[in-house]
Amino acid sequence: MVERLHRQLKASLKARTTGSNWFEELPMDLLGIRSSWRVDPGCSPAELVYGSTLHIPGEFLQPRDARTVEPDLPFLKHLQKTMRSVKPPAPQFHGQPPVYVPASLASSKFVYVRRDSHRHPLQRPYDGPYRVLNKSDKFFTVEVKGRAETISIDRLKAAFVTQLTTSGDNKRDPLSAKTPPSSQSETALPPPSNSVAPSVANPVTKTRSGRIVRVPLRFR
Repeated sequence: MVERLHRQLKASLKARTTGSNWFEELPMDLLGIRSSWRVDPGCSPAELVYGSTLHIPGEFLQPRDARTVEPDLPFLKHLQKTMRSVKPPAPQFHGQPPVYVPASLASSKFVYVRRDSHRHPLQRPYDGPYRVLNKSDKFFTVEVKGRAETISIDRLKAAFVTQLTTSGDNKRDPLSAKTPPSSQSETALPPPSNSVAPSVANPVTKTRSGRIVRVPLRFR
């Protein structure tokens, strides 16, 4: 019980005091604790002890209507007029911050898809590029390995792919097309010569028994 009262008293002093003058606020805090209403007994602690409520300082003063008090100074009149014209700023909601979406993602025709599963140390974080079939605000329909899959834009990254332009007559890939024969005459190359350059005669050294001695190149 004592620890609970100390916890309540410390919380009240922290809410009222800003410096080391906590002893000046102590009587008012104790009065507020004794006069506070308790839900369980249906009364205040002072009523349990004295049988009646305590007189707080506000009850000793005669209540006055604030609307009947008119300021006499021009400064107060100007201050009241200014404060009536002040409007509070519009509230700001920080609970839902805006989500950043790259501008290139909305106009891209090919995208990379992030791999969210477990990756090996040398595995790429993105797969693709894949063709975009349909676009929405939160997800894209992407052609992955011949089938359409709906993927969130959080996993997508714009792919900048160079598209090869093909004509209406030729639908084949320009890289696989055969090169047409040139109309210009090609210069005939001379036939390879059958002459072999004479090799440098290497001296052959034989021992008495007839064995050939091969001298290393560095000693020649």
